[in-house]
Amino acid sequence: MLFIKSIYDEARQLLRPLLLFSFGKRALIRGHSMNAVVSTIEQLLPTEIIQTDPEQIALYSQDVFTLGPKVCAVVTPRNIEEVQALVQACRERGTPIVTRGGGMSYTSGYLATAPDSLLVDITSMNAIVEINLEDRYVTVETGCSWQALYEALAPLGVRTPYWGTLSGRFATVGGGLSQNSIFWGSGQHGTAADNVLSLSVVTGKGELIETGSASQRHAAPFTRHFGPDLTGLFASDCGALGIKVRATLPLVPLAGSKSYTSFAFETSGPMLRAMAQISRESLTTECFGFDPYLQKQRMKRASLAADAQQLSGVVKAESSLVGKLKQSAKIALSGRRFMDDVEWAMFTISEGRTDEETAFQAERIREICSAEGGTELPDSIPRILAANPFGPVNNMVGAEGERWLPVHGLVPHSRGEAVLAAIESVYSDHQALLAQFNIETGYLIAVVSEQITVLEPVFFWPDALNALHKHSLESDHLARLHQFDSVPDAWEAVQKVKSAVIDVLSREGASHLQLGKAYHYQDALKPAARDLILGIKASLDPDGIMNPGVLGLS
Repeated sequence: MLFIKSIYDEARQLLRPLLLFSFGKRALIRGHSMNAVVSTIEQLLPTEIIQTDPEQIALYSQDVFTLGPKVCAVVTPRNIEEVQALVQACRERGTPIVTRGGGMSYTSGYLATAPDSLLVDITSMNAIVEINLEDRYVTVETGCSWQALYEALAPLGVRTPYWGTLSGRFATVGGGLSQNSIFWGSGQHGTAADNVLSLSVVTGKGELIETGSASQRHAAPFTRHFGPDLTGLFASDCGALGIKVRATLPLVPLAGSKSYTSFAFETSGPMLRAMAQISRESLTTECFGFDPYLQKQRMKRASLAADAQQLSGVVKAESSLVGKLKQSAKIALSGRRFMDDVEWAMFTISEGRTDEETAFQAERIREICSAEGGTELPDSIPRILAANPFGPVNNMVGAEGERWLPVHGLVPHSRGEAVLAAIESVYSDHQALLAQFNIETGYLIAVVSEQITVLEPVFFWPDALNALHKHSLESDHLARLHQFDSVPDAWEAVQKVKSAVIDVLSREGASHLQLGKAYHYQDALKPAARDLILGIKASLDPDGIMNPGVLGLS
């Protein structure tokens, strides 16, 4: 083994000048190819799907947190052939490609690392290709939003096991699979990447790869595993290995019954322990909680009771007239005052085939929370949320118009309290910096499947909103917000504390969703795993054009 390693090291040294020359040549090509690649694409594709307008370019060159280099153009392909054509054109000229779905990223996942990059907006490829009720799967183009998919399936009495994010009116299926998103259904069914059977992916070579059983010559995409799990390879890759153009997801029946619970806890520890036990027993499809600061932020927004749209959603969700009247009266009476003195708060949504099943789940949740000192609250918050799963994304900013940024770590249940304490130590070390720029912090906590606690520290600070915020927020809501001046030093301060939190999470062995270009990946891998992913990247994307820098890969 030592002899082989010696030969390998010697070969690397001999090839190093050639590699450096190759990378230098690629950089030179990229630096002079911007106009050429746009011109080529304009010859290959209809001009109406190519945007070079400065305002659109500016919009697509930023995410929720970061402003990146401006891309040379935005292309919205309408089919697989157009995706392949633009990839081939970019490959010939060494032009980097970044792919964007709904745009809700906050980890620079679709931001370019070079100003001559091309952005591919996949949202025009949004068709539902096949709904197979007999074999229980649905195939969609990856630009389809989670909301559109859910609404197409619901009248048929089915949904996907994981069925979207809170930003699902914008967030796409492809984005969710690339970033590995969580929320709706995650408590029982896991993440987006846990719930995909097959993918169709255009690689950096312009080749189309199909995974799962669809990789066979004569098979439908009905199962994920046909030999090694190629579907899993492309899930959670953040676009590093190719552009997802189609996805096949499993189907499950819509719930016949739902139950809701809410509980208050004086401190975080009992809430974390209760949530962990609820998760271990698989009692909920959604289980989440807030710290005192974050729930006060949420309660500052328009009153839950007064929001007619949300209330109507709850009423529609009730099947009987008595149920409609009962729930509307219950919510109107409770309003939001019951949260005034609550410290930590936890909410659950449980699903089952029968009322007896969900009643059992709710009662067991009550037993678990009571044993940890929890006090039951009215269930209006989870009930309203469940009735309005794809609401506006107005909570991507603070209640007064502050900037917002989440960070997160996934840890085993046994590590939740210790890792939360480690994050708190970061805040303590940076207390003066946080105070200097009026940066406030809070927590969203959730569970995934039976094993995982999600800790999501959240930052709020007074700062100007960017173009993406103004594009995504409801116009009447935006008009009500305070317009803060830009404070670049505050952004830098948030970036510094965020990076310190990420470093701590890495040392604590946390995993992450939506890695983008923010979290440690390549540098955190053990050598054998790192060499494997680099080899796969080189095979699928030999010219390094697919989202350079994402996952820490060049």
